[in-house]
Amino acid sequence: MVNGGDFGSEHFSPLKQINDKNIGKMGLAWSLDIDSPMGMASEPIVVDGTIYVAASLDRVFAVDAVSGSIRWTFDPHVPLTAMRNSWAARTNRGVAVWEGKVFVGTGDCRMIALDADTGKQIWESPVCVDTTQTGITGAPRVGNGKVFIGYNGSDTGVRGSVVAFDANTGKLVWRFWNVPGDPTKGFDNKALAMAAKTWTGEKWWDLGGGDVWDPITYDSSTGLLIYGTAGATADSFYGDRADMKVDGARLFAGCIVAVKADTGEYVWHYQTSIHTENFHVVVTDLSIDGAKRHVVMTVPRNGIFHIIDAKTGKLISKKTIAGSEPAAPGSPERPVAGHNWWPMSYNSITGLVYIPAYDNVAKPNGYLNQAVGRLVAWDPIAQAARWSAHLQFPTNSGVLSTAGNLVFQGEGTGEFNAFGADSGKKLWSIKTGSAIDSVPVSFSVKDEQYILIPVGLGSASRLFGPVS
Repeated sequence: MVNGGDFGSEHFSPLKQINDKNIGKMGLAWSLDIDSPMGMASEPIVVDGTIYVAASLDRVFAVDAVSGSIRWTFDPHVPLTAMRNSWAARTNRGVAVWEGKVFVGTGDCRMIALDADTGKQIWESPVCVDTTQTGITGAPRVGNGKVFIGYNGSDTGVRGSVVAFDANTGKLVWRFWNVPGDPTKGFDNKALAMAAKTWTGEKWWDLGGGDVWDPITYDSSTGLLIYGTAGATADSFYGDRADMKVDGARLFAGCIVAVKADTGEYVWHYQTSIHTENFHVVVTDLSIDGAKRHVVMTVPRNGIFHIIDAKTGKLISKKTIAGSEPAAPGSPERPVAGHNWWPMSYNSITGLVYIPAYDNVAKPNGYLNQAVGRLVAWDPIAQAARWSAHLQFPTNSGVLSTAGNLVFQGEGTGEFNAFGADSGKKLWSIKTGSAIDSVPVSFSVKDEQYILIPVGLGSASRLFGPVS
């Protein structure tokens, strides 16, 4: 009922009716055309036989999980007159569902609650202080009667924050600013006063940064909201280029941050990189050196796998997921691995994390057109890749693993694949006819298991970069 299948956001399904022994018999149950000209980057949520999925322009569809027929639709009518609102409205990564309500964020920075049965609007609340400044592209998260959301804009000078609303009323419960504002106006709390000491340069507070445009995980066992922030774009006008090389600069940009989910009170942070973005956060238990540890696992854009203590924020280990692949012809450099927003999957049966990654196979000279994709099966204890599968394009889907010893991922080529979770062998594939840029899920209705994947190239890659 929540993103990632559980509060730890493991993206693992315990269903095993479909498995590595019978996957060859799996066939199409149904397909449904969704009018979404900018594609789909959504993770569907399936509750009691109904699929809730978001498409471009922040429209929400409720779909019968067995027949594929639409039960209701909702259009928030996002005004496209402001450039940043128009840009953000083109991509929607999904909804949240909680106690009979469906929650969706919009490109003009609103949070909207809908009746799950009818699609009628129950409440809406503004998320951003300036709703024309930026917008929401990520999926809300829910937990303990609250709904949480951030927004994008670090690369355009927006000051990032995360907010919590009462799920029933839409009342703002708290807001935590991820980077300090103008010091002449005072600081919102002691944590930001501490963070301000790590910023330098003339009018540094105009730099913004620390936005949370997708990666939020509610950890029900600790009561923490744990999320990843984007960097703060360095600008020579502010005289802070040198700080790019200083650890602990410009907090809490480029960090994994934990706050109390009930109050928004700061608990800990770990800076993964001063100028990178942080993505999907998995919270789970691992046995490390013979002891059970409650941990955060995450891979920022820089391709370094981090394991962090979920209670304290202390680093346990980190290692690049880059392998020993040779340099591309004509290039003196070996591949540089990276990870984008697509969620990975942790399978406690195999003990592996399946990471949708990419390799820059030639010396980079621009956007990711020089890169290829890679699905990496990573052993977090051994800190090594167990296997990896190379993909033609760097823009692919999120990952789902199942108790049937399967790993599912869609490709930018339009192929939807199933791999052996233990071996990495491709066991099944179907051509969908359009690039896949979303998140696969699995559900069961009347004791029959289904695999569901939205198809159609979405996200910012659809706006700015070709897939070939």
